[in-house]
Amino acid sequence: MRISRVSSEKEQRQLELCQQLIVHKSYRSQEQLRCDLKQHGFEAISQSTVSRLLKLLGVIKRSNAKGEKIYALNPMAQPQPSAARSVAEMVISVEHNSEFIMIHTVSGYGRAVAKILDHHAITEILGVVSGSSVVWIAPRDVRKTPLVHRRIMQTLGLN
Repeated sequence: MRISRVSSEKEQRQLELCQQLIVHKSYRSQEQLRCDLKQHGFEAISQSTVSRLLKLLGVIKRSNAKGEKIYALNPMAQPQPSAARSVAEMVISVEHNSEFIMIHTVSGYGRAVAKILDHHAITEILGVVSGSSVVWIAPRDVRKTPLVHRRIMQTLGLN
């Protein structure tokens, strides 16, 4: 995701990390987010910088399942799906644990990424389930999950 108002490569990295953190974790305050940004290498990040990053990302506050107000990416501020986008622009992150692989995408691209994986018919994949912004992949053999993760990264051109 490239935003034209971003002034430096450092700010772009901050923006991308901030987006990933918000997608993967619930934050109730800017201070919680600032602490995690610090832990990921931006030791001198200020509250005002965090506030600016949230504004650039179009972040909103919404209620989670517990009724707590948390930061979330505004679906209306996300880029619209386009066939001209590269896969690298669609994918936010590809992670795995010992049992499955999870791909987070820009809203609206989950099914497209799943379709790409289905088309390539990677034999080590048992199944692929997708939503608008998430793709869940079950390996045929959980002992090969890291291998399946690498194959997915190669297939999607994300090395």
